[in-house]
Amino acid sequence: MRPPRAPFVRREVERFKADPSSIRKAAIVIIVVTFAAVVVGSLVMWLFDKRDFPDFGTAFWFTLQTVTTVGYGDVTPTSTLGRTVAGIVMVVAIGFLTIVTALITSTFIDAAQRARSAATSDAQADAVARSDARFDEVMTRLTAIEAALVKLGVPVDDPLADIAPVGPPPADVPTSGPPPGDDAAG
Repeated sequence: MRPPRAPFVRREVERFKADPSSIRKAAIVIIVVTFAAVVVGSLVMWLFDKRDFPDFGTAFWFTLQTVTTVGYGDVTPTSTLGRTVAGIVMVVAIGFLTIVTALITSTFIDAAQRARSAATSDAQADAVARSDARFDEVMTRLTAIEAALVKLGVPVDDPLADIAPVGPPPADVPTSGPPPGDDAAG
């Protein structure tokens, strides 16, 4: 035999408490609480204000109008209890609309931030690629200049000797050994 289940509202509130970060769970809790306010408010209006709300349908219609902030005015409570219940329903309705608006807004903001983040990442990757290409070009030119200096007999101290070469030096330029025309070795 299965244990008795918790009422739907309590179960949804407990799920929301366990993981409030879920938009879907927050939306479910909001809808459940609002629907519960409509049903309970309608029931209270119908039971305690029979003069203004002779049947449950009229009470439900009034409460639904109040929650959706439409308020046609075709049915209104005149008793103190009816007005109190209507005030509570109005506060719940304002909270409902506020949270739904915030939920929609945060969804749009999140989507915009994701798009901006992707664009920024792409721009950064492009900038790094351009910098790397420019660095490679400068290193190639520096290697060619050093090789030309070596050909002219100018000793070159390589301050970048500890840096691994980026690419091969030009094929027609020697990079080490005595300068051309130096017969001291021979």
